[in-house]
Amino acid sequence: MWMKLRNELIALGFSAGAWLVRVRRRLSQLGQPHLGALEHITIPVRDLALARRFYCDILGGAYFMTVDDETFRRFGRPPAEDGGEGAHHVSIYMSGATRLDLFLQRSGQPSVLQGHPHFAFRVSPKDMLRWKRVLDAAAIPSDGPIQLGPPGQASVYFNDPFGNHLEITCLGFCLEIPVRPPAMAALEWQPGLLV
Repeated sequence: MWMKLRNELIALGFSAGAWLVRVRRRLSQLGQPHLGALEHITIPVRDLALARRFYCDILGGAYFMTVDDETFRRFGRPPAEDGGEGAHHVSIYMSGATRLDLFLQRSGQPSVLQGHPHFAFRVSPKDMLRWKRVLDAAAIPSDGPIQLGPPGQASVYFNDPFGNHLEITCLGFCLEIPVRPPAMAALEWQPGLLV
């Protein structure tokens, strides 16, 4: 009971602190140009159809659009060079205003053991173990929940089919979990997974 209350108070403190930082920034920049939230993030993938299945069907993203040579034609643009490498992409939304653009690109993913860059998605503490079960049911290698931050912080780390590092994280988690960094080598996919 005490651990649950402590972790929930820590989560509330972090949320309040982040809100206060944002308010202070806005007030200090009154009348000045300022950057808003991230509009989109690009992630390199080697197969657009597989990327769409993974990010929409497994992670629950909402498909927005595909940009390919047909799209370019409709907008009066010439076809992309090199089979669409670096130009064709699938756009999706997870659960916020930031769009994920999954670009056809055969390189750019971090090495297996390199922890950064990675992309973290926030979930509620009550959904952390549900997400772990979703990954396990799809046979996606993952590590966690583990704690890297303050008490009550929990993360599950995993990769997409192309080796991009992903994280599901929350504050206010109440179960005892290991305090350690993720075992990055354990996140590598086996051939044929999610084909």
